[in-house]
Amino acid sequence: MTDRPLSLRDRLRRGPPLLATFSIIASVEVVEMIGLAGVDAVILDMEHGPYGVQALGPLILAARARGLFPVARVRTNEASLIGAALDAGAAGVLVPQVPSADAALAAVSAARFAPEGSRGANPWVRAADFTAGPDWFSRANQDVAVMVMIEGKEGVQAVPEVLNTPTLDAVFLGPVDLSHALGVPGQTEHPLVLERVERVVAQAAERGMAVAVFAPTPKAARRWLDRGVRFVAVGVDTAHVLAGFRAAITEIGGGPAAQG
Repeated sequence: MTDRPLSLRDRLRRGPPLLATFSIIASVEVVEMIGLAGVDAVILDMEHGPYGVQALGPLILAARARGLFPVARVRTNEASLIGAALDAGAAGVLVPQVPSADAALAAVSAARFAPEGSRGANPWVRAADFTAGPDWFSRANQDVAVMVMIEGKEGVQAVPEVLNTPTLDAVFLGPVDLSHALGVPGQTEHPLVLERVERVVAQAAERGMAVAVFAPTPKAARRWLDRGVRFVAVGVDTAHVLAGFRAAITEIGGGPAAQG
């Protein structure tokens, strides 16, 4: 009998840390390449990507086929969107714009089946292999990860209360949003921003909860991994693709127009 593979929730609790990236290109091939590059998780971004729940199925299958944890960032903290993303087979959800402990609790409840939450129960969805037995619901509650994004002044002020949310797995911090909330807009390397992230990492560790951070550069990603952050999302697929093309053209010495 083989050991059951670790779920995303297990990894957030026990480690090792995960490296992720956001994906706003609704492309199976792009998701596959993210996996082939050695990334641990892909955040399928329905908040900023031009697609909705109906596009998740193939993207989730591509992610799992290439060894990625598929995480769905839903558009809003709405129970029906969270449930639909999980029914499609996402390993976890990332919920944006969570300004309070009550909002965090609502997100967690939407992702858990009764008695832990209020997620609608349907054993004939992809996540349940279309024919789940009665034990699937409790297993899903054990495995599905819920991360909430702390954005804006209200969210920053509510961090201590949010960290006490039962069965919440991680709080996700974005340095861009934090810089605005802390009065230094756009200065993602400002000492106030760095200190606040480090403070939340320490507070979360006391409660046994993971912290996730967006890193705009590989250097920033390495810093947060070294400081104990368990989930680091480095960049966005569009930026990585554009940077790759630009690097190739720069190495060549410019395109045809530069030679004319």
